[in-house]
Amino acid sequence: MRQFFRTMLATMLLGGAAPALAQSSLVGIDFDQRSENELEVLLHFSGGLPEVRGYRIDSPPRLTVDLLETASAIDRRRFDLDLAGVDHLVAVESGKRTRLVFGLDDTLSYSIREQGNVLVLTLGGGVTDQQASPTLVEARPEPASAQPVANPQPVATPRSTASLEPRIEDIDFRRGDKGASRLTVTFDRSGVDARVEERGDRRIVADLGDANLPASLFQILDVSDFGTPMQRIVPQLEGPGVQLLIETQGDYAMISTLNGRELVVEAKPVPRAEREAEERERFPYTGKPITLNFQDIEVREVLAIIADFTGLNLVARDSVQGSVTLNLQEVPWDQALDLVLKSHGLASRKTGNVLVVAPAEELAAMERLEFETQAQKQELAPLTTEYLQVRYAKADELAELLRGAEGLGLLSERGKVSVDARTNTLLIQETPEQLEAIKLTLDRLDVPVRQVQIEARIVIARDSAARELGVNWGLSSTDAVNGVLGDGSSLDLSGASNGQAPNGGLSVDLGDDLSPGSVFSFGYLSGDILLDLELRALESEGKSQTISQPKVITANQKKAVIKQGQEVPYQEATSSGATNIEFKEAVLSLAVTPQITPDDRIIMDLIINKDSVADTSFAGAPAIDTNEIETQVLVRNGETVVLGGILTTEQLKNLFKTPFLGDIPVLGHLFRYTEQSNQKVELLVFITPKIIEDRLAIR
Repeated sequence: MRQFFRTMLATMLLGGAAPALAQSSLVGIDFDQRSENELEVLLHFSGGLPEVRGYRIDSPPRLTVDLLETASAIDRRRFDLDLAGVDHLVAVESGKRTRLVFGLDDTLSYSIREQGNVLVLTLGGGVTDQQASPTLVEARPEPASAQPVANPQPVATPRSTASLEPRIEDIDFRRGDKGASRLTVTFDRSGVDARVEERGDRRIVADLGDANLPASLFQILDVSDFGTPMQRIVPQLEGPGVQLLIETQGDYAMISTLNGRELVVEAKPVPRAEREAEERERFPYTGKPITLNFQDIEVREVLAIIADFTGLNLVARDSVQGSVTLNLQEVPWDQALDLVLKSHGLASRKTGNVLVVAPAEELAAMERLEFETQAQKQELAPLTTEYLQVRYAKADELAELLRGAEGLGLLSERGKVSVDARTNTLLIQETPEQLEAIKLTLDRLDVPVRQVQIEARIVIARDSAARELGVNWGLSSTDAVNGVLGDGSSLDLSGASNGQAPNGGLSVDLGDDLSPGSVFSFGYLSGDILLDLELRALESEGKSQTISQPKVITANQKKAVIKQGQEVPYQEATSSGATNIEFKEAVLSLAVTPQITPDDRIIMDLIINKDSVADTSFAGAPAIDTNEIETQVLVRNGETVVLGGILTTEQLKNLFKTPFLGDIPVLGHLFRYTEQSNQKVELLVFITPKIIEDRLAIR
């Protein structure tokens, strides 16, 4: 039977209801259910029919119709219908338009037609979208032109919601570190009542309260190309406010923060193994599902049923008594077993395919007795003496480890260890069981330690030699080679990541006048630079001179020291009045302690000293000018760290003469001349660590 009901609202507001800026007003809404699956909605206007735009959302099913340049003159906002698949209707006004949002039970087809001053919207009834009037512009799937929702006023006058309701200023999505999603919603004020929750259908819902969403932001954001857990961000109307429906994929961990005017929602991907571990921790039961439905059944019989279901052998103590009523549908068998045991104060222990069940106190007493028995056997077990030859490590260091000097010893209370330093042998007296554990530990530790070759080149650089070598000074990049000064401050050793830098990438231009002081500068050269070839080329042009090229091999985390310089002699009086010749070092010294990282990069602790003889002396002893820096750098295998800023004086004396004539006494001065120069040059120290590969070395 055809049902018809009509609701005409606010008809007395027609006179003066239309605002100055709106061309029409919505003055009434009628509903006519024409069949079980067809509903007509009659929209009554004053001042002419408006332009209509609309769009649909499939999940949750919604139909939104915007009436442009239209004020709302109805005194109701929500209509609960439950007719022909339409659950409710929400009518709100915002700015210069009125929005109608239909909550649907399922996606429905619709059409719209004009009938005088009435727009007839038909929902369902087999109407196809192609039958819709051209006045209805559908905007699927992105409602880019949709307006924000605001609370309506009971009069048909335009209003501004900026002072009443918070407004959303921006919705921004960024990809974070390690593939994380980061959604930021910025409001025009703080104190917005916003909430975020996860739903079981891989969705995150951000409830933005009664915030006003501008039309420019009312659009679906497809962020699937970013490769993060978030796939789509769909704004939608929900009651008096706005929600952001965030569709996700994969396993992730979600966290949301509301700080001042910003709501931040982050979804970080979680590896499947980690997610499964978390799920096991929350729900540790993994057994095959079992159904148990019994009334007042003996506990022993239930245990026998579970044992038969799992194929386990069951041993139940005589003290296992009682009955239980069960109604478990498709639960893991280990969970069912746990429930039965806990309900009667029982416990179980599984050894191989045998399940032992007893009261918890009895089982604890049995285990305590077994532990005491093992301890007694350990105390009474005969001691065995064995000689273990240490191949690569130091026997005394391993002995300290066995004794537990660092708090973790492997020797029992009866065990003893001694060291024969001459043969690097351990003498161990222990029980056979503990001795086997010690052997396994020593086999793991007594292996060759990886080694690093440290090559240093000390070069006199003139003009722009450093620039021609491609040295990058004092800049930063995403893959930086970093250092830490002794005082904890940061030292960045990388060059410009895009190949461009001020002053050619140099913090010191060797072509300019050098400052009189010595200031250390750090840089680096990539591992693919043919440094020896480049230096020889510069030497052939007179732009550099290699004065030392020492190499040293050291074990991982062992210090290597390289020195270049002189010892200055001076006389020092002794207590007897005689004088002795003493020496002071004025050297350039490098102390390098390498540490190989698991990814085959090298951390180097550097202590660099540049000492020189000063012009002054005290009591005959020369004064030494000292410059020192202590830092830590991280470089790739084969990459070169460059130390600059070490200034020194180069004295040159060149004699030019005409052969034979220049050697004539007195007159020979006419045929020869001497050129002397005293200029400051810069010492460049190149430090290149290389890992010496050894398959037997410990990693």
